[in-house]
Amino acid sequence: MYNGNGNGSYNGNANHTNVSGFRIKPIYLYVAGIVAVVVAIYFVMRFLDTSLVMHFGAFAGALLIVANLRELIGMSSSQRGSTALLNLLVGGGLICAWLAQFFGLLLWIPAILMVGIATPLIVGRANVYGTYVNTARSAVDGMRRTIMK
Repeated sequence: MYNGNGNGSYNGNANHTNVSGFRIKPIYLYVAGIVAVVVAIYFVMRFLDTSLVMHFGAFAGALLIVANLRELIGMSSSQRGSTALLNLLVGGGLICAWLAQFFGLLLWIPAILMVGIATPLIVGRANVYGTYVNTARSAVDGMRRTIMK
Protein backbone atom coordinates (compact mmCIF):
# COMPACT_ATOMS: atom_id res chain seq x y z
CA MET A 1 0.00 0.00 0.00
CA TYR A 2 1.31 3.49 -0.85
CA ASN A 3 1.88 5.64 2.25
CA GLY A 4 2.28 8.98 0.46
CA ASN A 5 5.98 9.65 1.10
CA GLY A 6 7.30 8.22 -2.13
CA ASN A 7 8.29 4.78 -1.02
CA GLY A 8 5.76 2.00 -1.02
CA SER A 9 5.46 0.14 2.23
CA TYR A 10 2.95 -2.54 3.06
CA ASN A 11 1.11 -2.50 6.35
CA GLY A 12 0.05 -6.08 7.11
CA ASN A 13 -2.88 -4.94 9.28
CA ALA A 14 -4.50 -2.86 6.55
CA ASN A 15 -6.69 -5.76 5.40
CA HIS A 16 -7.83 -6.78 8.89
CA THR A 17 -9.77 -5.30 11.77
CA ASN A 18 -8.85 -6.14 15.33
CA VAL A 19 -11.86 -7.27 17.35
CA SER A 20 -11.07 -8.32 20.91
CA GLY A 21 -7.52 -9.17 19.92
CA PHE A 22 -8.54 -11.22 16.87
CA ARG A 23 -7.71 -10.15 13.35
CA ILE A 24 -10.86 -10.33 11.25
CA LYS A 25 -11.28 -9.34 7.64
CA PRO A 26 -13.83 -6.54 7.18
CA ILE A 27 -15.82 -8.62 4.70
CA TYR A 28 -16.69 -11.05 7.52
CA LEU A 29 -17.95 -8.18 9.65
CA TYR A 30 -20.09 -6.95 6.75
CA VAL A 31 -21.53 -10.43 6.18
CA ALA A 32 -22.30 -10.82 9.90
CA GLY A 33 -24.01 -7.42 9.90
CA ILE A 34 -26.10 -8.32 6.86
CA VAL A 35 -27.13 -11.65 8.42
CA ALA A 36 -28.12 -9.87 11.65
CA VAL A 37 -30.22 -7.35 9.72
CA VAL A 38 -31.93 -10.11 7.71
CA VAL A 39 -32.75 -12.06 10.89
CA ALA A 40 -34.12 -8.90 12.55
CA ILE A 41 -36.27 -8.16 9.49
CA TYR A 42 -37.52 -11.76 9.52
CA PHE A 43 -38.63 -11.53 13.17
CA VAL A 44 -40.28 -8.13 12.65
CA MET A 45 -42.16 -9.46 9.60
CA ARG A 46 -43.25 -12.54 11.57
CA PHE A 47 -44.41 -10.28 14.41
CA LEU A 48 -46.42 -8.11 12.04
CA ASP A 49 -47.74 -11.14 10.15
CA THR A 50 -49.06 -12.76 13.32
CA SER A 51 -52.71 -11.91 13.71
CA LEU A 52 -54.01 -9.59 16.36
CA VAL A 53 -55.85 -12.52 17.89
CA MET A 54 -52.55 -14.27 18.67
CA HIS A 55 -51.13 -11.12 20.26
CA PHE A 56 -54.30 -10.78 22.34
CA GLY A 57 -53.98 -14.43 23.39
CA ALA A 58 -50.36 -13.90 24.42
CA PHE A 59 -51.35 -10.88 26.50
CA ALA A 60 -54.17 -12.84 28.16
CA GLY A 61 -51.76 -15.71 28.84
CA ALA A 62 -49.25 -13.35 30.42
CA LEU A 63 -51.99 -11.91 32.64
CA LEU A 64 -53.05 -15.40 33.73
CA ILE A 65 -49.48 -16.36 34.58
CA VAL A 66 -48.70 -13.16 36.51
CA ALA A 67 -51.98 -13.19 38.42
CA ASN A 68 -51.87 -16.85 39.45
CA LEU A 69 -48.17 -17.52 39.97
CA ARG A 70 -48.09 -15.49 43.17
CA GLU A 71 -51.21 -17.26 44.40
CA LEU A 72 -49.84 -20.73 43.64
CA ILE A 73 -46.45 -20.02 45.26
CA GLY A 74 -47.87 -18.12 48.25
CA MET A 75 -50.30 -20.74 49.55
CA SER A 76 -49.37 -23.72 51.64
CA SER A 77 -49.75 -27.13 50.06
CA SER A 78 -52.97 -27.91 51.94
CA GLN A 79 -54.66 -24.64 50.92
CA ARG A 80 -53.87 -24.81 47.22
CA GLY A 81 -56.75 -25.16 44.88
CA SER A 82 -56.43 -26.27 41.32
CA THR A 83 -57.74 -22.99 39.89
CA ALA A 84 -54.34 -21.30 40.07
CA LEU A 85 -52.65 -24.32 38.48
CA LEU A 86 -55.36 -24.46 35.81
CA ASN A 87 -54.87 -20.79 34.98
CA LEU A 88 -51.07 -21.17 34.87
CA LEU A 89 -51.32 -24.10 32.48
CA VAL A 90 -53.75 -22.29 30.18
CA GLY A 91 -51.62 -19.12 30.28
CA GLY A 92 -48.48 -21.11 29.51
CA GLY A 93 -50.27 -22.79 26.61
CA LEU A 94 -51.30 -19.40 25.19
CA ILE A 95 -47.75 -18.05 25.48
CA CYS A 96 -46.28 -21.16 23.79
CA ALA A 97 -48.84 -20.92 20.98
CA TRP A 98 -47.87 -17.29 20.43
CA LEU A 99 -44.14 -18.13 20.47
CA ALA A 100 -44.79 -20.90 17.92
CA GLN A 101 -45.74 -18.18 15.44
CA PHE A 102 -42.17 -16.87 15.58
CA PHE A 103 -39.95 -19.84 16.38
CA GLY A 104 -41.65 -22.72 14.64
CA LEU A 105 -44.03 -25.59 15.04
CA LEU A 106 -42.13 -27.32 17.85
CA LEU A 107 -43.55 -24.88 20.40
CA TRP A 108 -47.04 -26.12 19.60
CA ILE A 109 -46.15 -29.35 21.42
CA PRO A 110 -45.81 -27.76 24.89
CA ALA A 111 -48.84 -25.54 24.17
CA ILE A 112 -51.03 -28.56 23.44
CA LEU A 113 -49.58 -30.51 26.36
CA MET A 114 -50.26 -27.69 28.82
CA VAL A 115 -53.84 -27.26 27.70
CA GLY A 116 -54.29 -31.04 27.63
CA ILE A 117 -53.02 -31.33 31.21
CA ALA A 118 -55.28 -28.44 32.27
CA THR A 119 -58.43 -29.94 30.75
CA PRO A 120 -59.03 -32.63 33.43
CA LEU A 121 -58.63 -29.97 36.13
CA ILE A 122 -61.94 -28.46 35.00
CA VAL A 123 -63.92 -31.62 35.77
CA GLY A 124 -62.55 -33.00 39.04
CA ARG A 125 -60.42 -30.29 40.53
CA ALA A 126 -59.48 -31.75 43.90
CA ASN A 127 -58.86 -35.32 42.76
CA VAL A 128 -56.96 -34.38 39.61
CA TYR A 129 -54.92 -31.75 41.43
CA GLY A 130 -53.96 -34.28 44.09
CA THR A 131 -52.98 -36.77 41.39
CA TYR A 132 -50.84 -34.16 39.63
CA VAL A 133 -49.08 -33.17 42.86
CA ASN A 134 -48.44 -36.78 43.88
CA THR A 135 -47.14 -37.65 40.40
CA ALA A 136 -44.80 -34.64 40.43
CA ARG A 137 -43.54 -35.53 43.92
CA SER A 138 -42.88 -39.15 42.97
CA ALA A 139 -41.07 -38.04 39.79
CA VAL A 140 -38.88 -35.65 41.78
CA ASP A 141 -38.17 -38.34 44.39
CA GLY A 142 -37.27 -40.83 41.64
CA MET A 143 -34.90 -38.33 40.03
CA ARG A 144 -33.37 -37.51 43.40
CA ARG A 145 -32.77 -41.21 44.16
CA THR A 146 -31.25 -41.72 40.70
CA ILE A 147 -28.92 -38.75 41.07
CA MET A 148 -27.84 -39.67 44.63
CA LYS A 149 -26.75 -43.19 43.63
